Amino acid sequence: MHNSIIVPAYNEEKRSGKFIPILLNYVKKNLSSSEVIIVNDGSKDKTSEKIKKFISEANADSFARIIGYNINKGKGNAVEFGVKHAAGEKILFIDADGAIQPNEISNMLAKLNKYDVVVGDRLSAKSKIKSNPLRKLTSFGFNLFVSILFQDRFRDNLCGFKGFRRNAAKDIFYNLFDKRWVFDVELFFKIKKRKYSLYSLPIQWKYVGGSRINMLTDPIKWIFRLVFLRLQLINYK
Repeated sequence: MHNSIIVPAYNEEKRSGKFIPILLNYVKKNLSSSEVIIVNDGSKDKTSEKIKKFISEANADSFARIIGYNINKGKGNAVEFGVKHAAGEKILFIDADGAIQPNEISNMLAKLNKYDVVVGDRLSAKSKIKSNPLRKLTSFGFNLFVSILFQDRFRDNLCGFKGFRRNAAKDIFYNLFDKRWVFDVELFFKIKKRKYSLYSLPIQWKYVGGSRINMLTDPIKWIFRLVFLRLQLINYK
């Protein structure tokens, strides 16, 4: 198996229909010897049933499957769970909301021929982004706080599109401290500590409604979680 594409999903019954079928058809036509692993992160709606239906309708049973667990544990946990079950030499994850289209996967896989880690970068001058002012402001504040706290030069910590060579993925996701929304910051911290080569990939990205992130209250929770994460990682080598 050459590639593993992981899609974390939590209560994506409504939004998954606009992305999962497109993803499955794209992989089927363009990415031979690839697997798609959709991780159901304890969804309370009919996410699992919907995705099983999409897989069947796309005749994708040979390369796509849904795995998961009954209790919600967070996006970080879902991606970590997917990495543990991934067989590919290149492993990436992409959000289920369709903000990033499947054709970007080919660009990422090509760069993984040269780099250990490739990350989507929405703040690149070459990226084409459709967002709203509140999200842009919140993102700027979050990334600024992370850069100060972690001495982190990465501009876009929270983009839900990241890829790894197998050895790097298995290493970085081993014993993940943060299982929820700030796990991406932990990934960058470990990438830097382990001295993995990194490429920031310009992408096309558009805001998709229905996010469970509250842009007014959740950033406050992130601040406390980031401080705690920094303390957890203080002895990481």
